[in-house]
Amino acid sequence: MKHTAPKHHSTARRRERGSTFAELMLATLVVGTTIVASVSSLSGSAKVYHYFSDGPHESLMLAQEVHEAAMMLPWKVHPSNAADFGPDVTTLWDLDELVLNPPRSADYEVILSHIAWSQSAHIRVVDLENPTVEVDPDTFEGDTLTELKVAIYRGHEFLDEFKWWVSEPSRGSMEGE
Repeated sequence: MKHTAPKHHSTARRRERGSTFAELMLATLVVGTTIVASVSSLSGSAKVYHYFSDGPHESLMLAQEVHEAAMMLPWKVHPSNAADFGPDVTTLWDLDELVLNPPRSADYEVILSHIAWSQSAHIRVVDLENPTVEVDPDTFEGDTLTELKVAIYRGHEFLDEFKWWVSEPSRGSMEGE
């Protein structure tokens, strides 16, 4: 009787030898590519986070919160006016020279993510014919523009300043007055 080796014998011998060089290289390539892709993704996320957390987008967001609050405030004192944006802000004009430290949202909630930052609001009225000339709205007889300017600081460091021309709401849009 002729002795023949079982078919699984060559597979068993191969298992004893371990993996081939080509298999090891392929496994190293797959693992290396995965690690490089993960590190690149993490690095990219960190760069984008830094840009948005310390960049101009954050300054603009904080300034827009004050602008949004300003758009909700009445322009004239009325007995029914409540302090809607802080304890002493009942009209738009109360925002002039107001410094909010820590910064506030349009709902006057503290913005905890930027606790070391501050918002500084200023309002000025200018001559419509010459916007470089500031005028007293109570005595000036020409047409005027009103500018809301919001400066953003991180600690004592000035970061940016944003300006908007604001208009007094028309009588038709002020129900209840």
